[in-house]
Amino acid sequence: MSINKKIITREIQGETVLLNQENGDYFSLNGIGTEVYNCICEGMEIEEIINSLLTKYNTEYDTLKNDIVSLVNKMQKKNILIDKQ
Repeated sequence: MSINKKIITREIQGETVLLNQENGDYFSLNGIGTEVYNCICEGMEIEEIINSLLTKYNTEYDTLKNDIVSLVNKMQKKNILIDKQ
């Protein structure tokens, strides 16, 4: 997966706002969502992101995985994330 090149990103007061230039949709990320987004920007895959965040947060693997997969699915539906070409 990779970030759609039509996405504009701005950080505002600890949160990240994403704007899809193609359709004008906005998407907001909290602090942890921003960390996930930044990991994706660095080319990390879901399993790598999970392992990275497990070292930072006191949570269960399955809980974190479900949350990250859910966020990734939402970003794919909003055309923020696209399949690598």
